[in-house]
Amino acid sequence: MEANEPRMQNQDTAPLMDPVLFSDDGGTFKPLKTVPAFSIHLLISTIISIVGICLAATWEPEKRCDAYFVMLYLRATFWVITYLFDHYVKREHDALRLNGYHDFHRDTAMQKGIPLHVVSLWNSMLLAVQALIHHYYGENFFVHCAAGWLSPVAYVTLFNVAENVVLAAIHGCYISKVRKFNKAAPPPDVLRGADSASGSLGLMQPEGNTAELLEKQADLIAYLRDHSNKLNQKLHQLQTSVHPVRIPQIP
Repeated sequence: MEANEPRMQNQDTAPLMDPVLFSDDGGTFKPLKTVPAFSIHLLISTIISIVGICLAATWEPEKRCDAYFVMLYLRATFWVITYLFDHYVKREHDALRLNGYHDFHRDTAMQKGIPLHVVSLWNSMLLAVQALIHHYYGENFFVHCAAGWLSPVAYVTLFNVAENVVLAAIHGCYISKVRKFNKAAPPPDVLRGADSASGSLGLMQPEGNTAELLEKQADLIAYLRDHSNKLNQKLHQLQTSVHPVRIPQIP
């Protein structure tokens, strides 16, 4: 009985050996909630492309200039939406990194930033085309707005459809990765075993990248500091909630 008592004590105190790695979340996995945002962003791009095709194909020739400016307004609005979308996605990924998922954060770093770059590049190209059109047509610009399938609204629609195809490929790949990640619900990188943890903490591989190693160390330091702060807050709450018990003295 006495021999089993130390063993039971070791089992009870095992979770306390490394308290920073055991958060107050109870080990629950928090999925990355960016799939709806990427789906909505792609849907908006598709709707703008469909609107452009309808305007170029169905509007009367005398209204093609109006259709052209409608598409330009839609493009400007879409850039603002993309900027807000990019800010939201970055915030979600920063929270994911603080939760300890550094490898997946780096794996999707390029894909989450491409949409804003693509839309900005496309708008810059459209601005250049707009300048060329006005420079070439001059005062006859409003006459050439009604030039059938070679009208400016057709150019804008063609640019938007090409952009939509690029975004569909990027968004589809990203959504697939996030769904697999959420379905797998892996533990944080620092809890995936001794090999992964030690390698992430600072063991340099022969063919390793120094910049990547330093980035991993910085991410893990931020993760451990965040969990340490949470545990300190929880410990403070426990200390303030404990009331001293007075044992009555026996005369």
